[in-house]
Parts: sequence; C-alpha cells; structure tokens
Amino acid sequence: MPAVRSRPAALAATALAAAAVALLGPGSGREARAQQLDVANILKENRPVQRGVEYDTPADPAEISSCTSEVLPAGRSGAGVKGVAVVIRDGQGRTLRRFLDVSGDRNIDQWCYYKDGFEVYRDVDYDDDRKIDESRWLNTAGTRIAVIEGGKIASWRRLSAQEASKVLVDALVLGDHALLGTVMASADELAGLGLPKGLVEQVRGEAAGRKAAVDELSKKLGGWGWTNSTAWLRFDADMPHLIPADASAGLKDDLLLFENAVVFAGSPDGMGDLGKVAYLQVPELVRVGEAWKFVGLPRAFNPDPSEAEVIAAYEGIRSWLYREGGASGAMASQVSPELEKALRALADFDAQAVAVFAEGDQKAIASYHYERVRKLRAVIVAAPEADRVEYEKEAINSLAAAYQTGDPQVGPATKKALDDFVKGGGPLASYAAFRLIPAEYSLRAAKDPDNLVEAQTQWVEELGAFLEDYPKSAEVPEALFQLASIKEFNGAEDEAKAVYSRLAGEFPDTSFGRKGAGALRRLDSVGKPIALSGTGPDGRTVDASTMTGKHLLILFGANSSQPTQRELPELARLADRKKDALAVIGVSLDGDHESARAFAEASPWPTIVEQGGLESRLADEFGIISLPTMILVDPSGTVVDRDVRSAAEAEAQLDEALAKKE
Repeated sequence: MPAVRSRPAALAATALAAAAVALLGPGSGREARAQQLDVANILKENRPVQRGVEYDTPADPAEISSCTSEVLPAGRSGAGVKGVAVVIRDGQGRTLRRFLDVSGDRNIDQWCYYKDGFEVYRDVDYDDDRKIDESRWLNTAGTRIAVIEGGKIASWRRLSAQEASKVLVDALVLGDHALLGTVMASADELAGLGLPKGLVEQVRGEAAGRKAAVDELSKKLGGWGWTNSTAWLRFDADMPHLIPADASAGLKDDLLLFENAVVFAGSPDGMGDLGKVAYLQVPELVRVGEAWKFVGLPRAFNPDPSEAEVIAAYEGIRSWLYREGGASGAMASQVSPELEKALRALADFDAQAVAVFAEGDQKAIASYHYERVRKLRAVIVAAPEADRVEYEKEAINSLAAAYQTGDPQVGPATKKALDDFVKGGGPLASYAAFRLIPAEYSLRAAKDPDNLVEAQTQWVEELGAFLEDYPKSAEVPEALFQLASIKEFNGAEDEAKAVYSRLAGEFPDTSFGRKGAGALRRLDSVGKPIALSGTGPDGRTVDASTMTGKHLLILFGANSSQPTQRELPELARLADRKKDALAVIGVSLDGDHESARAFAEASPWPTIVEQGGLESRLADEFGIISLPTMILVDPSGTVVDRDVRSAAEAEAQLDEALAKKE
C-alpha cells in the first residue's frame, strides 16, 4: 500500500457525520453499519489540511474494495467522545482513518490519519464551527502541534528543533513568508525570555527588513541547486546548550539553545547529490515555551567549496549575555581579556565544525580536530590554574578524535601527544589512556570490518589492562561499565554479572554504579516479581502491579530509536490481536522532553515518561543499555523473559503459555 504525501484539501465533515449518524438509527445492526459507508468516497474526500503528511491510502481498486468501515456509537468511541466514531481499516485489519464526533453535535470534529497502523496526523475542530483549529503530527511523523487560523498555520504549541528546521525549508521552497514567520523568534518573545535589550532591538530591526532578506536568501538558494521540489532531509547539530538563569540578572529561567546547526535539503527521495545543493547554516535556535525558533535567518552555503563565501562572524546570545552581564553573572566570572580573546577564537573556529562533519571528509575532520588543539592551547595558557585541567581534557578529546580518523598525516603526531599525556602521570594520564582505548578499537574495526570479534576481544583486554594500571582513577566506573556491557552484548552473561557486581559494590553513588546495579537486577529478574511504576504524560501513575491477570509486555523504547520505531507497528498489531491476554506498558527513554511526551501520547498503551533518556531513573533501575528492551511478565506478575527480541517472539511465548493453560 502506498504512503501518499498530502496536499491541502477541503474536508467532507458534515456528509461523513450525517452518514455515520444515519447508520446508527433504530434497528441497524453492527454488520449493516460496517457495510453501508462509501469507503472509497471517504478516503477521497477527507485529506489532511497540511502539506507533506505521509499516510497510508490504498490506490488499487482491489485494495480499496477490501477495506472495511465501522461506526462506533457513543460510549464505544473512546474516552471523552460524546458522538460516533467512523473507523476505516485496510484488508489486513490495520487502521487507515478514524473520524470522531467528539462533542456529539453530529459533525465530525477530529480527523485521524494512519501509517503502518499508527496514527501520524490529526486535524481538530475544537469549537464546532466546522473549521480546523489545530493540526498535530504524531508517532514517526514527529511531535509538532500547529495552531490554525483562517486555514493557515498561525503559531506552534509544540515544535522541536528538528521540525522547526523542516518548516523553515518548506517555507523557503514555497515562498511562504507567513509560515516562515512562525518559526522566527520575535523581539517580544526574546524580551520575554529576559535577553539583553540590545539583542532584542537587533532582532526587531532584522524583522522589519526580513522580506527583502528572505528574497535574497531564496535567490542564492535557487542558484545553488534548490528547486520547487526541494525537500528537507535532516538537521545536524551538536548537543543543545543550557544557559542557567543565574548567568544574567535579566534571564527569567534557564535558557535552551542550539548553536551552529546545519540544515540539509535535496530531492524528496533523499537520493540526490548533496554536493550540488546548498545547505543552511543556523547560527542559533532558542526554545520559547515548547517551540524552538530561529533567532536570525540561516545562511546559505555554496555547495562548491571552490566558490565558498566568507561568512561574517555572528554575535550570539552567549556573547550578548557575557558583554552585558559584566562581572555579576556566572558566565563572566574570572575571565581575563586574554582568556576572553582565546575563548572567542575557539568559538569562531568551532562554528566551522558542523559544516566540516557534514562533508564527511576524514582528512578534513582530522585537520579540524588537530587545529582545535592549537586553539585550546591558547585557552589553557590564559586560563586560571584551577580551570586548566578541564581545558587539557578537551584537548585530549580532540587529539583522540583526530587520531581515530586514521589520517596518516596527523595520526602519528596525535598518537605521540596522547602517549606523552599518559607518560606525564597524574589525572590526565588516566584520562588520555582511557580515550585511546575506543580510538584504537575504531581504527581496528575500520581496517578489518570482517573481524570485529577479534577487535572487540582486544578492546576487552585493553579495558582490563587499564583497570589494572589505573585502579584509583576517575575513569574506573565508566571503564567497568563498558567492560560489562561488551560482555553482555557478546553473550558472556556470567562474566558481565561479575563486572556489574563489582561496579555496583565499589561505586554505588555514581551513575555507572547505579546502572550496574540495575543491570544485575534485570539479568537476574526471571522468576521474580517485577516492580515498575512511573508517571504518564497526563500526570497519572502507571504501575505494573495493577496489571495482573494478563501477560504484560514492558517496552523500554524511544521516539528517537529507529529499532524501536521499526518494532512498534508489529507490537501494536500484537497488542490488538491479543488484547484479552496481553497488556503493554511503555517506558519512554527519549533524551528530550518533547519527543518523550509525544512518544507517550501517541502510544496505544499506557506509557511512562522518564526524563533523562538512558540516564533516567528507570533506565538505571533496570540497567538498560540498548533500545528497545522488552520484558515479558506472566499474569501473576513474575518475569518469564527479560530479553524479548521482537513482537513475533513475544507472540510465540504468549501462544505457548496460553496453550499450556488450556
């Protein structure tokens, strides 16, 4: 079945609702109700109001004729639904559409569209005026929630940084200035965050001339490979930055931002030559409420390196806060003019990082890391004595990264520098020795990818040697955790347990120690009762102990985990087929709050939202080291399998248990 990409369309809401209500008249049986709706017409006339939504629609007449419809009366339509619901399913029983009369006024006011059995998009009319008020993207389609006014997106209730970059590309391709404005931070919004007045007024001035700036940007993009069919491909960025509220007297709260991100665009199928299409460099995005927005327009980069332009330096939020904060803020403390100059030079150099990594040229990446060490040396010389160790560690990280590329020009020099740190003794010796281990493994794996087992064996040996050479170093907990994880992945569970036990016993107050204790608990859980509870997105408690009487599958997953996403459709179908014998609890381990909550809200089962991703409370309690992790519990609450690999494996175990019961 093809996944279609939507274009704006009118909604046949009244006719659909009227037909549904008519079918629920006196004397109409369920079988009759399932036969009388015109499925082909419903699929044709009801489409998302927003562009670009990918959802399943049967195209072949035989596929359409195999579809079924069902009208669910009030009381069976879902929690809070006062009217009917119309459900369209394909020939395999997977949901394609779901239309609801939530308010009970005999008009459809919620349109839901599905892909692979999961809802991916929803249009909502909240006030029964037969106009869409909100559009939502769900599950694999994203997390965004758009406020609709006059049929167009007016603002965003929720928008991730990745999705903001997609909206940006869509707006530039369509030439839609209004849509672009929804992802640009306004001067008033920045003032509301407590940012410096100078920055606020700068943004206000840029907004006044934005149309001309956008037209100029679009002209550049048009000359560098962009067309009216260009589509967003991906958003590349380093970790988001958090500026604490006490960094400046004006800040109202902690500030979250991305710096120096890159947005890639190309042909819709992603198969074009990215080297011929301009990409966008994004100086800053800032989170305003639950929506990420651009502080200024992105810059277009010519894909031809021989014609690359010199990009002017950008003075961002951190620079403004430092300059206006004086000596009172946490960011400005103990910074000499020499150190400030060195830090600014490092920041300017780091602005090139995303573009360098985007090109993927290992020689350029090696040179970048090697040159970064030079910039760090200037920082180290100017920094106070107490701060130098941390900058030295940054230099070691860059040396290890350069060495790991395998570049023959910088490789020997970086290896010698790392060896010198090791020979020098002190805390930097163990730090450098530990960073060398994964670098050496990566080089071996790249050189002989068909012999990874031998490379991993050597990795384990080197970790063991490190633990003998540096038994008191700060890196020991992480080294033990790496060692135990590798052994568990390779099936040496008894050896893994021994290392996890040492980790939990010697370092109970560290994050790795807690994770080790959790891994032990998970590995020894079969035959024991399970205790798992947490809070769902609605604030209510989700507790495994309340779900006895059925088998229970506990899914540790994430919206950002591709293996999890691949497994979800089959798990959903299993949960539906076996709903009388199987319950499911999800534990969302996304690293960012928006994705975690969206994953939970869109799941067809109760889901616990855990902040912190793989470092969260439940991830530590169960020692989760990979996603998805699935645990099967019997009706008495006892674990029967703590490593279910797939929905098919879960179903086989469930069928076997049910057969024995009979």
